[in-house]
Amino acid sequence: MKKIVSLVTAAVLAAAVSASCGQKTTVSNKAPEANPAVSRQSESYEDALRECFNASFSLNGGEIFYSYMYLDGYIQDMKDKGDYNSVINNFNENQKQRPDLTDGVYAFGEIKESTPVTDKQIAAVKTYFVSKSSDRMEITEDSIDVQEGYEVSYTYTKNGEENGNDVALAVKIGGEGWKVIPN
Repeated sequence: MKKIVSLVTAAVLAAAVSASCGQKTTVSNKAPEANPAVSRQSESYEDALRECFNASFSLNGGEIFYSYMYLDGYIQDMKDKGDYNSVINNFNENQKQRPDLTDGVYAFGEIKESTPVTDKQIAAVKTYFVSKSSDRMEITEDSIDVQEGYEVSYTYTKNGEENGNDVALAVKIGGEGWKVIPN
């Protein structure tokens, strides 16, 4: 359990800081040509992963990326306190400086394998969201209703060619929809 919680926490922190999937980067003076951001309309875990991944590699995907990474109450608190626009604008501005967005176009590839989350993973997901959200909202593990979830191995592409693979958790939270916890 400690290992799962540690892995989930480390993965999210790494994703929040860099929003990348571990690709080697090169510096280029070429203008970024990332995928355009799409709206958060996922009906399935596959759509959620695709949208979250593509938003993390787009120039204006901050709003979509954060909507998959944080609970709705957390986002609402940022809006209520006037922090939301700044956070999203910072994310989007930082995207313009990411070397991996200047050396090609990255996109979600395909799902290679998915397995339902275990009870231990569900407990870790609840702990993760409580620790991530408790500074902005009152929340307990019992208040998080994980209705469905999958551990998913997937590929991603660069300029249309397969470039690597990664693993993420996609969980459907009652009243929230799909959330993504990258590896």
